[in-house]
Amino acid sequence: MGRLRTFIAVAVSQDVRDRAEILLNRLSRSEINASWTKPENMHVTLKFLGDIDETLIPDLCRHVATTAESHAPFQLTFTAAGAFPSIDRPRAVWMGPGEGADEITKLQADLEENLLDLRIPRERRRFKPHLTLGRIREGGPRAEELTTILHKNAEFDGKSCKVEQVLTLASYLEKSGPTYLVLARAPLTGPLRSRLEINPASGLE
Repeated sequence: MGRLRTFIAVAVSQDVRDRAEILLNRLSRSEINASWTKPENMHVTLKFLGDIDETLIPDLCRHVATTAESHAPFQLTFTAAGAFPSIDRPRAVWMGPGEGADEITKLQADLEENLLDLRIPRERRRFKPHLTLGRIREGGPRAEELTTILHKNAEFDGKSCKVEQVLTLASYLEKSGPTYLVLARAPLTGPLRSRLEINPASGLE
């Protein structure tokens, strides 16, 4: 058995990708030396696992499914553009959520907790949900123009999508960039209370 470069993520809608592409076009005017994400590859990463043994994949997918089963689908709206570690010192450029940020953060936290059973450690950094638009390469033009564009788009309307499943994916690095293969899809079926609207007067709560 070999090893697979693996990560867990949620997909975004075509509307979100289209808006992200508009923002990408604005950002690329800075002519900064960057690796920009192809719109078809855009996703919100919940956990990057790196190269893992293929024999672990079935158990991994089962744990992801168990996590997803306890969460109801939710709306994720993208309302901002920004960068890590900051807009003034951009190394990675992103589009971030407003509505749905709490839901996806709780989903990620529960995923981290469940994967401890497989001896997969928690992330050391605090999770900040985002859609990666590009990574700044070393050298090339300075970042002042990019920073200016980011400030102008800090409240960018990135549209919204409904998060209904969690994906386990394999990543293959090629000369033209990464390509992704979906290994498993885990639907968010949600707890019963999240799926039913119970009348408080009924006494059934």
